[in-house]
Amino acid sequence: VQRANITQVVSSTGTLQAVVTVLVGSQVSGTIDKLFADFNTKVEAGQVVAQLNQDKFNAAVDQARANVLAADSNLAKAKVSVADTQRTLQRNQELRKRDLMAQSELDAAQTAYDAALAQLEVNKAQTAQARAGLNQSMVDLNNTVIRSPVDGLVISRNVDVGQTVAASLQAPTLFTIANDLSKMEVHTNVDEADVGNVTEKQEVTFTVDAFPSRRFRGRVHQVRNAPIV
Repeated sequence: VQRANITQVVSSTGTLQAVVTVLVGSQVSGTIDKLFADFNTKVEAGQVVAQLNQDKFNAAVDQARANVLAADSNLAKAKVSVADTQRTLQRNQELRKRDLMAQSELDAAQTAYDAALAQLEVNKAQTAQARAGLNQSMVDLNNTVIRSPVDGLVISRNVDVGQTVAASLQAPTLFTIANDLSKMEVHTNVDEADVGNVTEKQEVTFTVDAFPSRRFRGRVHQVRNAPIV
């Protein structure tokens, strides 16, 4: 007879993955022009990993700038028109006080002045709209340069130079970057008969196929209420 500990073991299999994995995609559609990262490339936050062809986006920026210049010109013209109709209205008001002009002509001058003011507001709105279009074009141009959002290691590259990516419905994944491979987590499914014995902060051991004779230690971080039928 011996005195010893009785151990109840819950066995399960799962997948090992990085704690933080970031999918790097593209917000705009285009052709991959340059790649600056590959499998196993260490990257830093903000580092350029890819670039789309920018010809179409540069043309859109030039067009937007031309629209801004045209809107500014129309705004300046509207300001001149307001000043001119205002002078005419003031002159007609003086003539009307002396009974040297018919009331209908004064009314026409007032109408022209009011219309010029309204047109000025329209041109101001068009100028703001043109500047917003320029800002959007600049944003699209900047989005052709794909940067890494985190420090980490590239564990997957899904595109090649010359490949077209379409971002119409959702951002296509270009790279998968693992933030820190020194910290890993195991996702496993536990049978319903055993899950009641699993609690958070429990000490666990596990093995991986690459090192079958080595036992790794960890701790239960989370027991999720997400059953699988």
